[in-house]
Amino acid sequence: MPEVRAERFIPAPPEKVYALAKDLEGLKPYLKEVETLKVLAQEGHRTKSEWVAVAMGKKVRWLEEEEWDDAGLKNRFWSPEGDFDRYEGTWAFFPEGEGTRVVLTLTYELTIPIFGGLLQKLVQKLMQENVESLLKGLEERVLST
Repeated sequence: MPEVRAERFIPAPPEKVYALAKDLEGLKPYLKEVETLKVLAQEGHRTKSEWVAVAMGKKVRWLEEEEWDDAGLKNRFWSPEGDFDRYEGTWAFFPEGEGTRVVLTLTYELTIPIFGGLLQKLVQKLMQENVESLLKGLEERVLST
């Protein structure tokens, strides 16, 4: 399974960075590839959301479920349905000096018949760019509040 990983230092306390990451719809304006992001349900530490992104001119849709660990400042997410055959990962928020080191890991499988080996490499590159873009967007949001 392909895996992508990104990490970023954000000069703000971990609790603030975590709280702003947890507000998924608030991240939407910072995610240029994401066309729509809608929270469908929130119960306790669990969130269910619907995502539509555009990749290579095609819309990719998925439902995402999140489990937030407020005490441990981490999150686990997965997609129970959508265009991905497999989509799961974690966020972790670590105190570092005067800020936070955010680590985002995503394992995915996207089987579309027209995607041969060469195109799979392009998909992996796009997924890597997307996780990096997500962390950059989170940093922009944190610094603007």
